[in-house]
Amino acid sequence: MFKFFMILFLFSGFASAESLRWAADTESGAPYVFYDAESLVMTGFEFDLVQALSQKMNREPRFVQNAWDGLILGLNNNLYDVAINGIEITEDRKKSVYFSEPYYATHVKIITKQGDTRFKKLSDLPSFKIGTLGGALSERILRSEEGVKIVTYESEALAHQDLLLGRTDAIFLDAPIAKYYSEVDKRFQIVPTEIGAMTYGIAISKKNPELLKSVNRALSDLINSGELKTIYEKWGLWNAATASLFGDTTLNRLKPTSFDKYKSHLNNDRSWKDKFEIYQKVGPLFLKAAWQTIKISFLAMIVAVVLGLLIVGLRLYGPRPLQYLTTGFVELIRGTPLLLQLFFIFYALPGIGIEIPALWAAIMTLGINYSVQESEIYRSGLTNIHKNQIEAAYMLGLTKWQTFWSIQLPQAIKLCLGPMTTDFIALIKDSSLVSVITLVELTKTYSLLSSTYYEYFGFAILTATLYLLIGMPLVILSRKLEQKLIK
Repeated sequence: MFKFFMILFLFSGFASAESLRWAADTESGAPYVFYDAESLVMTGFEFDLVQALSQKMNREPRFVQNAWDGLILGLNNNLYDVAINGIEITEDRKKSVYFSEPYYATHVKIITKQGDTRFKKLSDLPSFKIGTLGGALSERILRSEEGVKIVTYESEALAHQDLLLGRTDAIFLDAPIAKYYSEVDKRFQIVPTEIGAMTYGIAISKKNPELLKSVNRALSDLINSGELKTIYEKWGLWNAATASLFGDTTLNRLKPTSFDKYKSHLNNDRSWKDKFEIYQKVGPLFLKAAWQTIKISFLAMIVAVVLGLLIVGLRLYGPRPLQYLTTGFVELIRGTPLLLQLFFIFYALPGIGIEIPALWAAIMTLGINYSVQESEIYRSGLTNIHKNQIEAAYMLGLTKWQTFWSIQLPQAIKLCLGPMTTDFIALIKDSSLVSVITLVELTKTYSLLSSTYYEYFGFAILTATLYLLIGMPLVILSRKLEQKLIK
């Protein structure tokens, strides 16, 4: 009985543990946070850090996917509690967020194709095309060198691919990235020179100073106990700079087992059997992402159709002030990019106290954007109806709204069905933009998995096929309805 109550007590304590929402970008995220190619389980040295940190803080870690360049923005909008993703501690970032004590120290490396001897130091880079990650400290260092032709990337894997294709002359990346993408591939070489010392910190909102204290206490415990060093040793990332930061001059004690495991899964010469097993493994993830795309697209189209009808009704038949208002609204939405509208609804509105969950923000933004296009389609259909029919309706005593719903709208649908279908197909494709507001849909899943397995071509074919399968039933249905209406 005593054991039963002890187990019950422990379980209740675990269940009541407060969550720690942490954000990172897993797209080509090795060695920070990424998906293991064999098990498709999240891993990485920062993933291990979060697990150890959460345990020290007695909190339950809960992951939130977000694009790297949106991590600070999402943090300040309370989408998560902390951001941990190789974020360099800089003075300008300190103005926006708190940073924990540094948990890792490193530098930047120049990476070239094997055998290229042109680059030995930073001053050798001007006049050449150099790839780097956008928004990272490495980009700022490059911008301090006059004459460097900078090419920015969102993905480490794509930066390496472009170097191989000759689109850039070299790439300039943090040392941990160089180790996991360049050192393991004989087609690349890393220039020995260490450039631009930097430290990584855990970003925390300035609205949460108590969390900063808790994180720093837990980090201090992990450093003093040697747990953090153990994590870095496992990943082959323990270095002199971090040893100096921690005041620990002891040598490596452990083999880099996690790094060795990562290397063992890097195989560009896969057999058909290996590829088939990979596709079996990732199939459910692609289907889940396809369902997310379907859900967002269909709900957004419902919003677009309903709102589009309202807009065209007010624009054509409403009072003069409402006609001007709706015309202005149409021009505003039509004249601004969809991506900007997504950022405004999801990131800007919380600044005035309006917080909308990511899924509904995506549906609303796509729905509002396409409602304007729908209203223009309806307006075109309605204005093509012969005036004699409308005049006859008025002579029979029908009001403007009765004429609209009973006579004009049914005929307009016949004229608008084709353009509406085209609009919906375009909306399905534009739903790929919602990954910038923490949602993982079909295109984002392609990006994540292709950078995990380096299977860009095959996964692109699979993704394109799924998009076609999503849109094809609507195309077939639309054609059948058109044929029926013509008859």
